[in-house]
Amino acid sequence: MATKSILGLYMPILFLSNSGLHGDLLYSLISESLPFNWEKSEFGKQRHCLHLYEAVVVDCFSLADESTTGGYTALKKLSHPKILLINFSPNIPLQTKSVLAEHNIHFLCSNRASQKELISQLRQSIQISAEGSSQDLKNRLLLTRREQEILAQLTTGEPNSSIASKLHLSEHTVKNHMYNIFRKIGVKNRVQASNWAKLYLQPEQI
Repeated sequence: MATKSILGLYMPILFLSNSGLHGDLLYSLISESLPFNWEKSEFGKQRHCLHLYEAVVVDCFSLADESTTGGYTALKKLSHPKILLINFSPNIPLQTKSVLAEHNIHFLCSNRASQKELISQLRQSIQISAEGSSQDLKNRLLLTRREQEILAQLTTGEPNSSIASKLHLSEHTVKNHMYNIFRKIGVKNRVQASNWAKLYLQPEQI
């Protein structure tokens, strides 16, 4: 069973780990238990841009010990709408979790989870992601051409005033379009909308 992209192709699921032998063993367990289209890589060394993966599963074993959070906050640099953390410390501060949640980073299973629980949670999350891709295509088709233009501009990180100037619109009109865009694609903020656009808008639009 492989996850299917909105283009009818099979998009791989990326497993990120810097944990050496531990990461290799964990990857073997997961990839053999869940017959999706998997790829394994160390951080920053994956073959493709992140938006070409259906989901990104992160092995947190090597990120940080229980007394630090630097390794976890560095995950904010990952730009993808479906990042699943596994094997993380259960003692991560709530503030750190809240910050990462704003970047579509989901804490799935801690290092105290059983193998059965880990596989079950991953299977459910990945299947939801695959089903969501079909819905995201429908959402993209619901966007007007102007909304798609504004959404593409959003990926640059520019404020509404700059987007309005570039598209020869009023800032109020841009805000109204933003509201409609967020509602149609089911996101809550600009970061989530930008991640959605990078994954589901056509490359020439961004």
